Amino acid sequence: MNLGLILVMLLGVFPLGVFIYIIYPFLKKGASYEKSSNTSVENMLTLSKVKKGEKVVDLGSGNGKILIKFAENGAIAYGYEINPILVLYSKWKIKRKGLEKRAFVYWRNFWHEDLSKFNIISLFQYKFLMPKLERKLKKELKKGTRIVSNVWTFPNLKLKEKKGNVFLYKI
Repeated sequence: MNLGLILVMLLGVFPLGVFIYIIYPFLKKGASYEKSSNTSVENMLTLSKVKKGEKVVDLGSGNGKILIKFAENGAIAYGYEINPILVLYSKWKIKRKGLEKRAFVYWRNFWHEDLSKFNIISLFQYKFLMPKLERKLKKELKKGTRIVSNVWTFPNLKLKEKKGNVFLYKI
């Protein structure tokens, strides 16, 4: 059982918690939470070649694992997450690790955010979202922006490199 569900049960509001944790993300046009493996996160870091001070965003940042790892490796890391429980959990982890000046997570739908200020985009989305996301990224990102995708590929972007289940693209 993952931490989000444990938190919901501990709060004693199981029916509301199930709604917030499982149903709410779909109503907001998002995906449910799925944990990234440590290997995938390391592959994302390796492929992205993150440099100190670069701005990274994790689209659907879940439990904050990826954005925290980028922040620990010198990036200024942002996360957009529509699940409020995961946002609170991520904020708690960021504070516990002392990364408040390098890692930020927001309770927002990334579809409504301008991604042009970022050097690196990280994501672990679903296959059915990839064509729409590709259009958004092509429209908003500046030349040279790196995109690391865990598991899912884009239909038309040219793949630059692959490591395990992680794919690197450049705009």
